[in-house]
Amino acid sequence: MTSPPSSDDGSAASKGVPSTPSLWANTFDQALAQEMLRTECRRTTTTAGLLLVLLAVVLVLGAVPELVEPSLRDAFRHMTWPLSGLLAAYGVFEAVLRSWMVRRLRNGRSFPTPARYLQVCAELTLPTLALLVSARNLGPHQALGSAIPSAYFLFVFLTALSLDARLSAFAGFFAGMQFAGVSVLLLNQATDQGALLAAHTPMLVSPHQFVIRGLFLVLSGLLSAFVARSTRRQIEVALRTVEERDRAVSIFGQHVSPQVADMLLKQPLPAGGQERNVCVLFLDIRDFSRMAGDSTPSEVMDYLNRLFGFMIPVVNRNQGIINKFLGDGFMAVFGAPADDAEQCRHAIETAFEILAGVERLGQEKVIPATRLGIGIHVGHAVTGNVGSMDRKEYTIIGDVVNLASRIEQATKQYSARLLVSSAVWDKLAPLATYPAEDLGFSELKGQAKPTRLFKLA
Repeated sequence: MTSPPSSDDGSAASKGVPSTPSLWANTFDQALAQEMLRTECRRTTTTAGLLLVLLAVVLVLGAVPELVEPSLRDAFRHMTWPLSGLLAAYGVFEAVLRSWMVRRLRNGRSFPTPARYLQVCAELTLPTLALLVSARNLGPHQALGSAIPSAYFLFVFLTALSLDARLSAFAGFFAGMQFAGVSVLLLNQATDQGALLAAHTPMLVSPHQFVIRGLFLVLSGLLSAFVARSTRRQIEVALRTVEERDRAVSIFGQHVSPQVADMLLKQPLPAGGQERNVCVLFLDIRDFSRMAGDSTPSEVMDYLNRLFGFMIPVVNRNQGIINKFLGDGFMAVFGAPADDAEQCRHAIETAFEILAGVERLGQEKVIPATRLGIGIHVGHAVTGNVGSMDRKEYTIIGDVVNLASRIEQATKQYSARLLVSSAVWDKLAPLATYPAEDLGFSELKGQAKPTRLFKLA
Protein backbone atom coordinates (compact mmCIF):
# COMPACT_ATOMS: atom_id res chain seq x y z
CA MET A 1 0.00 0.00 0.00
CA THR A 2 1.31 3.41 -0.85
CA SER A 3 1.30 6.63 1.03
CA PRO A 4 -1.44 9.19 0.48
CA PRO A 5 -1.20 11.43 -2.60
CA SER A 6 0.56 14.74 -2.31
CA SER A 7 0.99 18.05 -3.98
CA ASP A 8 4.31 18.91 -5.64
CA ASP A 9 5.16 21.56 -3.11
CA GLY A 10 8.72 22.10 -1.90
CA SER A 11 10.39 21.24 1.31
CA ALA A 12 13.12 23.86 1.28
CA ALA A 13 13.75 27.13 -0.45
CA SER A 14 16.77 27.43 -2.62
CA LYS A 15 19.59 29.55 -1.37
CA GLY A 16 22.31 31.36 -3.20
CA VAL A 17 21.10 30.55 -6.73
CA PRO A 18 21.92 33.33 -9.18
CA SER A 19 18.73 34.70 -10.71
CA THR A 20 20.18 35.25 -14.18
CA PRO A 21 22.64 33.39 -16.44
CA SER A 22 25.03 36.34 -16.32
CA LEU A 23 25.24 36.18 -12.53
CA TRP A 24 25.78 32.45 -12.77
CA ALA A 25 28.59 33.00 -15.27
CA ASN A 26 30.14 35.62 -13.01
CA THR A 27 30.12 33.15 -10.14
CA PHE A 28 31.90 30.59 -12.31
CA ASP A 29 34.47 33.11 -13.56
CA GLN A 30 35.25 34.17 -10.00
CA ALA A 31 35.67 30.56 -8.90
CA LEU A 32 37.97 29.86 -11.85
CA ALA A 33 40.02 33.02 -11.18
CA GLN A 34 40.46 31.97 -7.56
CA GLU A 35 41.53 28.47 -8.59
CA MET A 36 44.03 29.90 -11.07
CA LEU A 37 45.49 32.13 -8.37
CA ARG A 38 45.87 29.08 -6.13
CA THR A 39 47.79 27.26 -8.85
CA GLU A 40 49.90 30.38 -9.34
CA CYS A 41 50.73 30.32 -5.62
CA ARG A 42 51.73 26.68 -5.97
CA ARG A 43 53.88 27.50 -8.97
CA THR A 44 55.64 30.30 -7.09
CA THR A 45 56.19 27.99 -4.12
CA THR A 46 57.64 25.33 -6.43
CA THR A 47 59.93 27.89 -8.07
CA ALA A 48 61.15 29.13 -4.70
CA GLY A 49 61.86 25.53 -3.67
CA LEU A 50 63.77 24.94 -6.90
CA LEU A 51 65.88 28.03 -6.31
CA LEU A 52 66.60 26.87 -2.77
CA VAL A 53 67.83 23.51 -4.08
CA LEU A 54 70.05 25.20 -6.67
CA LEU A 55 71.45 27.53 -4.02
CA ALA A 56 72.26 24.55 -1.81
CA VAL A 57 74.04 22.80 -4.70
CA VAL A 58 76.16 25.88 -5.49
CA LEU A 59 77.10 26.35 -1.84
CA VAL A 60 78.02 22.68 -1.44
CA LEU A 61 80.19 22.75 -4.57
CA GLY A 62 81.84 25.92 -3.32
CA ALA A 63 82.48 24.44 0.10
CA VAL A 64 83.77 21.08 -1.22
CA PRO A 65 86.09 21.83 -4.16
CA GLU A 66 86.84 18.11 -4.58
CA LEU A 67 83.40 17.71 -6.16
CA VAL A 68 84.37 20.05 -9.01
CA GLU A 69 86.55 19.18 -12.01
CA PRO A 70 90.15 20.10 -11.02
CA SER A 71 90.61 22.38 -14.03
CA LEU A 72 87.46 24.34 -13.07
CA ARG A 73 87.91 24.59 -9.32
CA ASP A 74 89.57 27.98 -9.29
CA ALA A 75 87.05 29.46 -11.71
CA PHE A 76 84.11 27.97 -9.81
CA ARG A 77 85.45 29.33 -6.53
CA HIS A 78 85.29 32.87 -7.95
CA MET A 79 81.73 32.46 -9.25
CA THR A 80 80.27 30.73 -6.15
CA TRP A 81 79.24 33.91 -4.34
CA PRO A 82 77.91 35.80 -7.40
CA LEU A 83 75.73 32.79 -8.28
CA SER A 84 74.65 32.34 -4.66
CA GLY A 85 73.68 36.01 -4.40
CA LEU A 86 71.74 35.78 -7.65
CA LEU A 87 69.81 32.70 -6.52
CA ALA A 88 69.15 34.19 -3.07
CA ALA A 89 67.85 37.44 -4.59
CA TYR A 90 65.44 35.52 -6.83
CA GLY A 91 64.36 33.39 -3.89
CA VAL A 92 63.43 36.53 -1.95
CA PHE A 93 61.62 37.81 -5.04
CA GLU A 94 59.51 34.62 -5.26
CA ALA A 95 58.76 34.71 -1.51
CA VAL A 96 57.57 38.31 -1.66
CA LEU A 97 55.52 37.56 -4.76
CA ARG A 98 53.87 34.57 -3.11
CA SER A 99 53.00 36.64 -0.04
CA TRP A 100 51.34 39.21 -2.29
CA MET A 101 49.39 36.47 -4.09
CA VAL A 102 48.16 34.98 -0.82
CA ARG A 103 46.85 38.36 0.30
CA ARG A 104 44.98 38.79 -2.97
CA LEU A 105 43.58 35.30 -2.65
CA ARG A 106 42.28 36.01 0.85
CA ASN A 107 40.65 39.21 -0.40
CA GLY A 108 39.00 37.37 -3.28
CA ARG A 109 41.02 39.18 -5.93
CA SER A 110 42.71 37.69 -9.02
CA PHE A 111 46.31 37.91 -10.25
CA PRO A 112 46.61 40.71 -12.88
CA THR A 113 47.66 39.43 -16.31
CA PRO A 114 50.51 41.99 -16.76
CA ALA A 115 51.98 40.85 -13.45
CA ARG A 116 52.01 37.26 -14.72
CA TYR A 117 54.06 38.20 -17.77
CA LEU A 118 56.45 40.34 -15.73
CA GLN A 119 56.98 37.45 -13.33
CA VAL A 120 57.79 35.07 -16.20
CA CYS A 121 60.19 37.56 -17.78
CA ALA A 122 61.97 38.03 -14.45
CA GLU A 123 62.25 34.28 -13.84
CA LEU A 124 63.53 33.51 -17.35
CA THR A 125 66.17 36.22 -17.01
CA LEU A 126 67.77 34.28 -14.14
CA PRO A 127 69.42 31.62 -16.39
CA THR A 128 70.64 34.40 -18.68
CA LEU A 129 72.30 36.26 -15.81
CA ALA A 130 73.76 32.97 -14.55
CA LEU A 131 75.22 32.31 -18.00
CA LEU A 132 76.86 35.74 -18.08
CA VAL A 133 78.35 35.22 -14.61
CA SER A 134 79.63 31.77 -15.57
CA ALA A 135 81.06 32.98 -18.87
CA ARG A 136 83.25 35.51 -17.07
CA ASN A 137 84.86 32.78 -14.98
CA LEU A 138 84.57 29.58 -17.03
CA GLY A 139 84.61 30.96 -20.55
CA PRO A 140 81.77 31.42 -23.04
CA HIS A 141 81.79 27.91 -24.51
CA GLN A 142 82.05 26.17 -21.16
CA ALA A 143 79.17 28.28 -19.79
CA LEU A 144 76.93 27.52 -22.78
CA GLY A 145 77.80 23.84 -22.56
CA SER A 146 77.09 23.65 -18.82
CA ALA A 147 73.83 22.65 -17.12
CA ILE A 148 72.77 26.28 -16.68
CA PRO A 149 70.77 26.52 -19.96
CA SER A 150 68.63 23.60 -18.72
CA ALA A 151 67.12 26.01 -16.17
CA TYR A 152 65.24 27.67 -19.03
CA PHE A 153 63.26 24.46 -19.55
CA LEU A 154 62.41 24.20 -15.85
CA PHE A 155 61.00 27.72 -15.72
CA VAL A 156 59.10 27.25 -18.98
CA PHE A 157 57.47 24.01 -17.83
CA LEU A 158 56.52 25.59 -14.51
CA THR A 159 54.38 28.13 -16.36
CA ALA A 160 51.95 25.30 -17.14
CA LEU A 161 50.78 25.60 -13.52
CA SER A 162 49.48 29.08 -14.32
CA LEU A 163 46.79 27.43 -16.53
CA ASP A 164 47.38 30.16 -19.11
CA ALA A 165 48.31 28.69 -22.51
CA ARG A 166 49.30 32.08 -23.93
CA LEU A 167 51.62 32.71 -21.02
CA SER A 168 53.32 29.33 -21.50
CA ALA A 169 53.76 29.92 -25.23
CA PHE A 170 55.17 33.38 -24.50
CA ALA A 171 57.55 31.88 -21.92
CA GLY A 172 58.91 29.40 -24.49
CA PHE A 173 59.40 32.10 -27.11
CA PHE A 174 60.97 34.52 -24.62
CA ALA A 175 63.33 31.83 -23.31
CA GLY A 176 64.32 30.80 -26.84
CA MET A 177 65.04 34.37 -27.87
CA GLN A 178 67.01 35.06 -24.69
CA PHE A 179 69.12 31.94 -25.09
CA ALA A 180 69.74 32.69 -28.76
CA GLY A 181 70.72 36.26 -27.94
CA VAL A 182 73.11 35.37 -25.11
CA SER A 183 74.60 32.57 -27.25
CA VAL A 184 75.38 35.01 -30.08
CA LEU A 185 76.84 37.46 -27.57
CA LEU A 186 79.10 34.89 -25.94
CA LEU A 187 80.14 33.17 -29.17
CA ASN A 188 81.29 36.52 -30.57
CA GLN A 189 83.75 36.79 -27.69
CA ALA A 190 86.48 34.94 -29.55
CA THR A 191 89.21 33.40 -27.44
CA ASP A 192 92.15 31.10 -28.04
CA GLN A 193 90.32 28.39 -26.14
CA GLY A 194 87.31 28.82 -28.43
CA ALA A 195 89.51 28.50 -31.50
CA LEU A 196 91.04 25.33 -30.07
CA LEU A 197 87.59 23.85 -29.42
CA ALA A 198 86.51 24.76 -32.95
CA ALA A 199 89.52 22.99 -34.40
CA HIS A 200 89.10 19.73 -32.48
CA THR A 201 85.34 19.55 -31.73
CA PRO A 202 83.55 21.99 -34.04
CA MET A 203 80.14 20.69 -32.90
CA LEU A 204 80.63 22.26 -29.47
CA VAL A 205 80.95 25.76 -30.89
CA SER A 206 78.71 25.43 -33.93
CA PRO A 207 75.95 28.08 -33.97
CA HIS A 208 73.53 25.48 -35.29
CA GLN A 209 73.29 23.59 -32.02
CA PHE A 210 72.40 26.76 -30.15
CA VAL A 211 69.74 27.59 -32.72
CA ILE A 212 68.32 24.09 -32.29
CA ARG A 213 68.37 24.42 -28.49
CA GLY A 214 66.56 27.74 -28.83
CA LEU A 215 63.92 26.06 -31.01
CA PHE A 216 63.55 23.34 -28.38
CA LEU A 217 62.82 26.05 -25.83
CA VAL A 218 60.10 27.46 -28.09
CA LEU A 219 58.66 23.95 -28.52
CA SER A 220 58.77 23.41 -24.76
CA GLY A 221 56.68 26.55 -24.39
CA LEU A 222 54.12 25.18 -26.86
CA LEU A 223 54.06 21.87 -25.00
CA SER A 224 53.55 23.69 -21.70
CA ALA A 225 50.76 25.67 -23.35
CA PHE A 226 49.07 22.41 -24.35
CA VAL A 227 49.37 21.08 -20.79
CA ALA A 228 48.06 24.37 -19.35
CA ARG A 229 45.09 24.43 -21.72
CA SER A 230 44.21 20.78 -21.02
CA THR A 231 44.49 21.25 -17.27
CA ARG A 232 42.41 24.41 -17.37
CA ARG A 233 39.71 22.66 -19.35
CA GLN A 234 39.63 19.85 -16.81
CA ILE A 235 39.28 22.36 -13.97
CA GLU A 236 36.57 24.23 -15.88
CA VAL A 237 34.64 21.00 -16.41
CA ALA A 238 35.04 20.09 -12.73
CA LEU A 239 33.92 23.53 -11.54
CA ARG A 240 30.96 23.63 -13.90
CA THR A 241 29.94 20.12 -12.86
CA VAL A 242 30.07 21.04 -9.17
CA GLU A 243 28.23 24.34 -9.64
CA GLU A 244 25.58 22.81 -11.90
CA ARG A 245 25.13 20.02 -9.38
CA ASP A 246 24.75 22.53 -6.54
CA ARG A 247 22.32 24.51 -8.64
CA ALA A 248 20.35 21.37 -9.46
CA VAL A 249 20.23 20.37 -5.78
CA SER A 250 19.07 23.86 -4.85
CA ILE A 251 16.35 23.94 -7.50
CA PHE A 252 15.40 20.28 -7.17
CA GLY A 253 15.31 20.76 -3.40
CA GLN A 254 12.29 23.02 -3.85
CA HIS A 255 10.26 19.99 -4.95
CA VAL A 256 11.74 17.27 -2.77
CA SER A 257 13.90 17.48 0.31
CA PRO A 258 17.53 18.56 -0.19
CA GLN A 259 18.66 15.20 1.21
CA VAL A 260 16.69 13.26 -1.40
CA ALA A 261 17.84 15.59 -4.18
CA ASP A 262 21.46 15.19 -3.14
CA MET A 263 21.14 11.42 -2.94
CA LEU A 264 19.45 11.14 -6.33
CA LEU A 265 22.18 13.23 -7.96
CA LYS A 266 25.05 11.40 -6.25
CA GLN A 267 23.79 7.86 -6.62
CA PRO A 268 20.53 6.96 -8.36
CA LEU A 269 18.34 4.78 -6.21
CA PRO A 270 17.90 1.11 -7.30
CA ALA A 271 14.96 0.61 -9.63
CA GLY A 272 13.53 -2.04 -7.32
CA GLY A 273 13.69 0.17 -4.23
CA GLN A 274 15.35 -0.41 -0.88
CA GLU A 275 13.95 -2.08 2.23
CA ARG A 276 14.39 0.12 5.27
CA ASN A 277 13.17 0.50 8.79
CA VAL A 278 11.60 3.97 8.87
CA CYS A 279 9.73 6.13 11.32
CA VAL A 280 6.81 7.97 9.69
CA LEU A 281 5.21 11.14 11.09
CA PHE A 282 1.87 12.47 9.83
CA LEU A 283 0.79 15.99 10.72
CA ASP A 284 -2.63 17.50 10.13
CA ILE A 285 -4.07 20.96 10.83
CA ARG A 286 -7.34 20.67 12.70
CA ASP A 287 -10.43 22.55 11.39
CA PHE A 288 -8.51 23.64 8.33
CA SER A 289 -11.56 23.42 6.05
CA ARG A 290 -13.49 25.87 8.23
CA MET A 291 -10.52 28.20 8.43
CA ALA A 292 -10.02 28.08 4.66
CA GLY A 293 -13.71 28.79 4.08
CA ASP A 294 -13.55 31.94 6.20
CA SER A 295 -10.41 33.27 4.43
CA THR A 296 -9.35 34.28 0.93
CA PRO A 297 -7.04 31.93 -1.04
CA SER A 298 -4.12 34.34 -0.63
CA GLU A 299 -4.68 34.47 3.14
CA VAL A 300 -4.74 30.67 3.29
CA MET A 301 -1.51 30.48 1.30
CA ASP A 302 0.17 33.03 3.55
CA TYR A 303 -0.99 31.10 6.62
CA LEU A 304 0.38 27.79 5.31
CA ASN A 305 3.70 29.38 4.35
CA ARG A 306 4.10 30.87 7.81
CA LEU A 307 3.17 27.58 9.44
CA PHE A 308 5.23 25.24 7.28
CA GLY A 309 8.04 27.79 7.04
CA PHE A 310 9.23 27.04 10.56
CA MET A 311 8.32 23.32 10.51
CA ILE A 312 10.53 22.39 7.56
CA PRO A 313 13.82 23.40 9.25
CA VAL A 314 12.73 21.55 12.40
CA VAL A 315 12.29 18.31 10.43
CA ASN A 316 15.55 18.80 8.56
CA ARG A 317 17.42 19.61 11.77
CA ASN A 318 16.28 16.31 13.27
CA GLN A 319 17.57 14.33 10.27
CA GLY A 320 14.15 13.81 8.73
CA ILE A 321 12.68 14.68 5.36
CA ILE A 322 9.24 15.97 4.43
CA ASN A 323 8.33 13.42 1.80
CA LYS A 324 4.88 14.75 0.93
CA PHE A 325 2.76 17.83 1.53
CA LEU A 326 -0.90 16.97 1.94
CA GLY A 327 -2.51 20.39 1.59
CA ASP A 328 -3.32 20.88 5.27
CA GLY A 329 -0.49 18.72 6.56
CA PHE A 330 2.50 16.64 5.58
CA MET A 331 4.20 13.30 5.87
CA ALA A 332 7.73 13.27 7.27
CA VAL A 333 10.10 10.30 7.22
CA PHE A 334 13.02 9.53 9.51
CA GLY A 335 15.54 6.86 8.50
CA ALA A 336 15.33 7.34 4.74
CA PRO A 337 16.99 7.93 2.37
CA ALA A 338 19.86 7.96 4.93
CA ASP A 339 20.00 5.53 7.85
CA ASP A 340 19.27 6.93 11.30
CA ALA A 341 19.78 4.75 14.40
CA GLU A 342 17.73 7.19 16.52
CA GLN A 343 14.89 7.79 14.09
CA CYS A 344 12.11 7.41 16.69
CA ARG A 345 13.71 9.86 19.10
CA HIS A 346 14.23 12.36 16.29
CA ALA A 347 10.60 12.01 15.20
CA ILE A 348 9.30 12.60 18.76
CA GLU A 349 11.58 15.60 19.28
CA THR A 350 10.39 17.01 15.96
CA ALA A 351 6.75 16.63 17.04
CA PHE A 352 7.27 18.34 20.40
CA GLU A 353 9.29 21.17 18.82
CA ILE A 354 6.56 21.74 16.22
CA LEU A 355 3.79 21.74 18.83
CA ALA A 356 5.70 24.25 20.96
CA GLY A 357 6.45 26.40 17.92
CA VAL A 358 2.81 26.53 16.81
CA GLU A 359 1.73 27.51 20.31
CA ARG A 360 4.35 30.27 20.41
CA LEU A 361 3.38 31.65 16.99
CA GLY A 362 -0.27 31.70 18.07
CA GLN A 363 0.57 33.63 21.24
CA GLU A 364 2.62 36.11 19.24
CA LYS A 365 -0.30 36.56 16.81
CA VAL A 366 1.88 35.53 13.88
CA ILE A 367 -0.76 32.94 12.95
CA PRO A 368 -4.32 32.35 14.17
CA ALA A 369 -4.74 29.90 17.04
CA THR A 370 -3.99 26.52 15.50
CA ARG A 371 -4.51 22.95 16.69
CA LEU A 372 -2.52 20.06 15.26
CA GLY A 373 -2.83 16.30 15.22
CA ILE A 374 0.35 14.23 14.90
CA GLY A 375 0.65 10.46 14.57
CA ILE A 376 3.91 8.48 14.54
CA HIS A 377 4.66 4.84 13.73
CA VAL A 378 7.81 2.87 12.95
CA GLY A 379 8.21 -0.21 10.78
CA HIS A 380 9.60 -1.72 7.61
CA ALA A 381 8.96 -0.12 4.23
CA VAL A 382 10.27 -0.05 0.69
CA THR A 383 11.73 3.27 -0.40
CA GLY A 384 12.55 4.32 -3.94
CA ASN A 385 11.48 6.05 -7.12
CA VAL A 386 7.99 5.56 -8.49
CA GLY A 387 6.79 6.95 -11.81
CA SER A 388 7.65 7.02 -15.48
CA MET A 389 10.74 7.99 -17.45
CA ASP A 390 9.38 11.55 -17.68
CA ARG A 391 8.68 12.04 -13.99
CA LYS A 392 9.55 10.12 -10.87
CA GLU A 393 8.85 10.69 -7.19
CA TYR A 394 10.75 9.41 -4.18
CA THR A 395 8.18 7.61 -2.08
CA ILE A 396 7.75 5.30 0.91
CA ILE A 397 5.64 2.18 0.40
CA GLY A 398 4.44 -0.06 3.20
CA ASP A 399 1.84 -0.59 5.90
CA VAL A 400 3.89 1.62 8.23
CA VAL A 401 2.73 4.62 6.18
CA ASN A 402 -0.97 3.74 6.34
CA LEU A 403 -0.83 2.96 10.04
CA ALA A 404 0.92 6.24 10.83
CA SER A 405 -1.82 8.05 8.90
CA ARG A 406 -4.53 6.21 10.86
CA ILE A 407 -2.83 7.05 14.16
CA GLU A 408 -2.85 10.74 13.20
CA GLN A 409 -6.58 10.51 12.47
CA ALA A 410 -7.13 8.87 15.87
CA THR A 411 -5.92 12.05 17.59
CA LYS A 412 -9.42 13.45 16.99
CA GLN A 413 -11.01 10.47 18.78
CA TYR A 414 -8.75 10.80 21.81
CA SER A 415 -8.59 14.63 21.87
CA ALA A 416 -4.82 14.34 21.55
CA ARG A 417 -2.21 16.38 19.79
CA LEU A 418 0.40 13.59 19.60
CA LEU A 419 -0.16 9.84 19.45
CA VAL A 420 2.46 7.17 18.89
CA SER A 421 2.25 3.43 18.39
CA SER A 422 3.61 0.93 20.91
CA ALA A 423 6.38 0.12 18.40
CA VAL A 424 7.62 3.70 18.74
CA TRP A 425 7.10 3.92 22.49
CA ASP A 426 8.93 0.63 23.14
CA LYS A 427 12.05 2.12 21.54
CA LEU A 428 11.80 5.27 23.65
CA ALA A 429 10.43 4.13 27.03
CA PRO A 430 13.79 3.25 28.64
CA LEU A 431 15.13 6.75 28.00
CA ALA A 432 11.92 8.78 27.84
CA THR A 433 11.77 11.92 29.97
CA TYR A 434 8.21 12.92 29.07
CA PRO A 435 5.01 11.35 30.43
CA ALA A 436 2.89 9.11 28.27
CA GLU A 437 -0.67 7.86 28.73
CA ASP A 438 -1.30 4.27 27.69
CA LEU A 439 -4.58 4.27 25.74
CA GLY A 440 -4.61 0.52 25.29
CA PHE A 441 -5.54 -1.19 22.06
CA SER A 442 -7.60 0.72 19.51
CA GLU A 443 -9.38 -0.42 16.39
CA LEU A 444 -8.10 1.73 13.53
CA LYS A 445 -9.79 1.97 10.16
CA GLY A 446 -8.27 -0.32 7.54
CA GLN A 447 -6.20 -2.28 10.08
CA ALA A 448 -6.86 -5.97 10.63
CA LYS A 449 -5.45 -5.95 14.16
CA PRO A 450 -5.97 -3.41 16.96
CA THR A 451 -3.06 -1.07 17.64
CA ARG A 452 -1.81 -0.09 21.07
CA LEU A 453 -1.49 3.69 21.31
CA PHE A 454 0.26 6.09 23.67
CA LYS A 455 -0.78 9.71 24.15
CA LEU A 456 2.19 12.03 24.59
CA ALA A 457 0.40 15.36 24.20
